[in-house]
Amino acid sequence: MQLFLCDAQFEDVELQKAAYAQFIELWESGAMAKEDKFEGFELLFRVHAPGEGRVVILCRAESDKQLFTHFAPWRAQFGIVMEFTPVMSCQDVVDAHKDLFAKLPPRSAV
Repeated sequence: MQLFLCDAQFEDVELQKAAYAQFIELWESGAMAKEDKFEGFELLFRVHAPGEGRVVILCRAESDKQLFTHFAPWRAQFGIVMEFTPVMSCQDVVDAHKDLFAKLPPRSAV
């Protein structure tokens, strides 16, 4: 599965307040934990900067279908603007660069 970084931004403070009211309800009932993990999707962490109207999320998903399933209801209800960036774990970076460096010609000493 691919890691994705989601940068979510509220553009309207009233919609942000409504989203947080729903978030609190889902969090306290335990429903959020169930929504954050399903086949092909796992939300790994989310951090909030409510003063900026911003939430940053790291998740793992098989495809855009799972991203849509999880995030589209929030966007549709609360107008949240979301940008998704595919990202790599530290181990993935190490593995990819080891492969890359093995394919590059040796550097000559200057």
